[in-house]
Amino acid sequence: MTTAKSITTFEDLSSEVIIYILDFLSPADRYNAFFDCNSRLRSLVKRWTQYSRKGLEADILRFSTLHSWYKHLDFKNGGTLYFICPRKGQQLRYSFDPRVSDSVGLHWRFIYHEDVEIIADQRVRTIVARHPFRLNPFFYHGEHPQSSSTNKSSRPRAFYGGHIIFSRYGDSLRLWLQMNYPDYVETLLNRKSSERIYGSDYDEDAVPIFDGEWLKAMTAIREAADRVWNELKDLDDINPLNT
Repeated sequence: MTTAKSITTFEDLSSEVIIYILDFLSPADRYNAFFDCNSRLRSLVKRWTQYSRKGLEADILRFSTLHSWYKHLDFKNGGTLYFICPRKGQQLRYSFDPRVSDSVGLHWRFIYHEDVEIIADQRVRTIVARHPFRLNPFFYHGEHPQSSSTNKSSRPRAFYGGHIIFSRYGDSLRLWLQMNYPDYVETLLNRKSSERIYGSDYDEDAVPIFDGEWLKAMTAIREAADRVWNELKDLDDINPLNT
């Protein structure tokens, strides 16, 4: 007499075991593997999946030099308004020049406020639009050495674009500096007011402002991303890879 063997399927596993298995998968793999299986697995994935903080910071750093923000953003109204939303794959630079190294993982898309309609789902669009932040030309975060010295500690720090910012933005920059960095108005604007010529030394002199604005931007973007992610969890049928 033979005894029938019982077969355990994945769906027979306890939630605790499934959650343990999820720990070995990336957020994208979790959603790709289980989100469309059934309501139970979908709920577990939504509840127990968190985005990578390091991944977010990498996306912020990448976006900060994806375009020449020192001449594309603005200081008016405190900066140019943006939103952020999770998505599948890295954000394209241009369709003809994407510069993408990962097209399948979970990443974050930065959305210019006038382009928010590209988010098709009204519920997702409403959530994303609730958490704006502003970016200004100092968001560009390309640091370079100003010295040929082999001793890195002796090299003055500098960021690309400082001299362009100070020669390009005029009154809007002056007003913004007066409101946010009043101690630098005299140092950075008035010292050459008669010449209005700005050299690469401004890349170095503006380091404290680049640093300060980077910290502000990182904080604002992290907060926006965290709120968007947590609110999207409440939409049971939304896969963040497909927003």
